[in-house]
Amino acid sequence: MPRFLDLLLVAPLVLLLAAPPLAGQTTFATITGIVTDSGGAVVPGAEVEATHVKSNYRYAVVTNEVGHYTIGQLREGEYVLRFHAQGFKAVVQHVELVAQDLRRIDVRLELGTPETTIEVSAGATLIETEAARISDAKDTRALNTLPLNTRQLWDYLSLTPGVVQAGAGSANRRFSGSRLNQADASIDGITVSNGRDGTQVSPLVSYVESFQEFRVDMANNTAEFGAIGQVTVVSKSGTNELHGSLFDYYSTPFFRARNPFSPTRGSGIRHLPGGSAGGPVRIPKIYDGRNRTF
Repeated sequence: MPRFLDLLLVAPLVLLLAAPPLAGQTTFATITGIVTDSGGAVVPGAEVEATHVKSNYRYAVVTNEVGHYTIGQLREGEYVLRFHAQGFKAVVQHVELVAQDLRRIDVRLELGTPETTIEVSAGATLIETEAARISDAKDTRALNTLPLNTRQLWDYLSLTPGVVQAGAGSANRRFSGSRLNQADASIDGITVSNGRDGTQVSPLVSYVESFQEFRVDMANNTAEFGAIGQVTVVSKSGTNELHGSLFDYYSTPFFRARNPFSPTRGSGIRHLPGGSAGGPVRIPKIYDGRNRTF
């Protein structure tokens, strides 16, 4: 009986040690900064609100005793920031965030009533001052309008400085001189690489129309990424507006350059039709998903 109990206690430990490691990744952005008054003194207890324009999601925090605030777990997209405190005029500022963005926004409040609002129209800086990583991001507009003879994500990577295709006819990419096993890719935080040589094992990377944006990080990545080259894809999410698209990606030999070593152009016409749709979930007289379910 004691031997059976020992086996019962050891078996879960063995299974735990034998379990493969899981890489925790995120696509959310973060805003951080310090709120001060006109004299440069910190303002503790100031309220900071961030509202996602398309979904109307609202995030709110309060500055600590040294005037510092941090708002995490933010979806990519446009936000309206509002800073206000008792005895100060409110400040409103617009900011555009991309996946994994770490944006610092320091605000100076002026004395006045909270009903008076100061709107900052210059916009926030596009440079990350809180991280030393080297990255490049492209949104859905760039993906749809760049003049490339393809509808696959990996051909867009060649437009990022420092990313080149591996030699010997390999389909893999090298990031700032990385090796084949030093790159990873994820869609909405879920890895789609095989973990050995960076080969993608999911067909979802070919559906460019479903991408909201993609981001390439090539150096000084954060702790959740173990690779030198990290490709992060964020899929489109719903908004309060009903929207969609229909397209046909048409490719003809007249649009393709002739190989300089070939006397004729390549032949073949391709059609890649598709579409997309999104919006809030609404069931008449039963459920209204605006601001909640998309």
